Amino acid sequence: MTRKAPQPDLVDLHVHSTASDGMFAPREVVRRAADMGLKAVALTDHDTVQGVPEALAAGEEFDIEAITGVEISAEYADGACHILGYFIDPAEEGLVAILEAAREARDRRNDEILARLRDVGVELTMDDLTAGRGCTSITRAHFATALVAKGLVADWEEAFDTYLGRGQPAFVPRRRMEPEEAISVIRGAGGLASLAHPRQLNRSLAETEAWIKRLAEAGVEAVEASTPDHTANFAKHYGEIAERLGLVCTGGTDWHGREDSPVQLGLGRGQMAVHYTVVEQMKARLAARGK
Repeated sequence: MTRKAPQPDLVDLHVHSTASDGMFAPREVVRRAADMGLKAVALTDHDTVQGVPEALAAGEEFDIEAITGVEISAEYADGACHILGYFIDPAEEGLVAILEAAREARDRRNDEILARLRDVGVELTMDDLTAGRGCTSITRAHFATALVAKGLVADWEEAFDTYLGRGQPAFVPRRRMEPEEAISVIRGAGGLASLAHPRQLNRSLAETEAWIKRLAEAGVEAVEASTPDHTANFAKHYGEIAERLGLVCTGGTDWHGREDSPVQLGLGRGQMAVHYTVVEQMKARLAARGK
């Protein structure tokens, strides 16, 4: 690590491992968080909890609180919506079932993306996508990384603009899951649901507030206001929305460990500071629900 956390009680509540599209195994993610001096880290892989047991064991090994988490991909009429789940029971039947369905849908989608790439003269294999990392949840990020590695595109942006983005030849829609379903499953697994990076909804602040209110009525209890994608003004606005709706204001870097990314674990682009009091607020919410 090039820089230690500047304060002793900082946390990162949104990180990824090789269980989905991160670059490092769960144990290494937690080790790096401990080395940064973070007090807690939440492993929130896409549509999988396969990395959670390893992360929890690493938390004990490296004396850092590892929080069980997941990031569930949902869809609404004109876009995508990601719901984070914290303090979940990874073995809860409803959660296991919905994540298995998501994995099967991803597998079918990935096969179709590979076929569409072949149709335009691009040959990729599943081995190209996983690169020996043992992923259990393969996303378009794996395709973008493989395209870059083979020298077919310069970077992720070109990969999506040329092949993988909406309207491009290898774009395949995802299995549709309403965010309310994701929220219900997270709560059913004893967890707390949070809306991830609300700016990625690509809506005005007024529309975003209406959307968050809808999700709050469905059981969302937190909003990820602090992320590397949010300027100080956006973070302030989303924090004010959370306060008006009585929600916890959380934050995380969405760290994947990519060498070509300026995002640092726990610090974002250097401006983030999410304190452990957020974790305490989430625990208090769950305690009030008897969880």
